[in-house]
Amino acid sequence: MKVTDFYPIIYAEDIETEIKRYTEDFGFTLKHKPRIEFLDYAVLENDNKRRVDIVCSHFPADSFKNGFLGMRVNVDDFEEGVSYFEKQGYSVFGTAHETDSSITALLTKGDGTYMVLFNHKK
Repeated sequence: MKVTDFYPIIYAEDIETEIKRYTEDFGFTLKHKPRIEFLDYAVLENDNKRRVDIVCSHFPADSFKNGFLGMRVNVDDFEEGVSYFEKQGYSVFGTAHETDSSITALLTKGDGTYMVLFNHKK
């Protein structure tokens, strides 16, 4: 398994306000907004190809606070990625979300650490 990208995820109760802040104040552009069940999700990128994800959850039981949520880790093999991070103490929260072009899952760790594991299908 190879990590192909790694960058922060910010949680926002009001995703549109946060997108506006990152685009107007920090110079990012909206790269895309993938459709993920129960989530508003935005991927932003700046001129140096640095990225940040902004997410807002609509799961009734979620209790995230505004600000840094965790890291997004893109991998070239989803199953190997899950196995690798499970050995590091992470577990998949809920089930993976699969589309025609990607597989993604929220991973959690006992210390409250979150990670979004993401694989772009080729």
